[in-house]
Amino acid sequence: MVSKSKKDTDSVIITFGIVLLLMEIWKQLMIWKVEFGGRYEIWYFPFQLCSMPMYLCLMYAALAGLKSTERIRAVILTFIRDYGFLGGIMALIVHDGLIHPGYAALTAHGFIWHVLMLVLSLYITFNGLALPGISGFVSTLPLFLILSSMAEIINVIFHELGDCDMFYISPYHNSSQIVFRDIDAITGRPLGIIIYLISMCIGALAIHFILDTIYKKI
Repeated sequence: MVSKSKKDTDSVIITFGIVLLLMEIWKQLMIWKVEFGGRYEIWYFPFQLCSMPMYLCLMYAALAGLKSTERIRAVILTFIRDYGFLGGIMALIVHDGLIHPGYAALTAHGFIWHVLMLVLSLYITFNGLALPGISGFVSTLPLFLILSSMAEIINVIFHELGDCDMFYISPYHNSSQIVFRDIDAITGRPLGIIIYLISMCIGALAIHFILDTIYKKI
């Protein structure tokens, strides 16, 4: 039997997924029909790192209640917590990509989305839903590799449609991210992508231990 508290936390995670999905549908329609007048900009295809909480919350919902998937669901929540907090905080600090000049609602959407990512990460932390310690973080690495690979496949498949730069690892041009564009200029793009992905993992690892420490003190 699933405890009431477990049902409650599952409901919250699933609700986040539904809210993010509805927000993303609205954003895609607004960008397509309003901002770009019926022309779809492939750069806004929803498969950035900051899009992952939406997909993963919905995946969690699909797996909820199945005992054989408890470990997988814990890995999903750990990934959302660590990489979601990293992506959310970095996007809010370097927020140029959230600004849609002349479209206040779309700009607000970007900020609200990333704040929700932080709230979700903290919810997972305060409820002890993430896998702790180094082994907990390591368990997320295969998922990160899978999602990064999917992002690069999307970049290649849709390259002819425009600047498709999912996870900011397009192989067709140097990074658009500060610091990493300079690294690419020195190392070349292939090695630059590897350095970027490793840096993301290191950042998520730091977040993992910070949030673990916070949880232990509450």
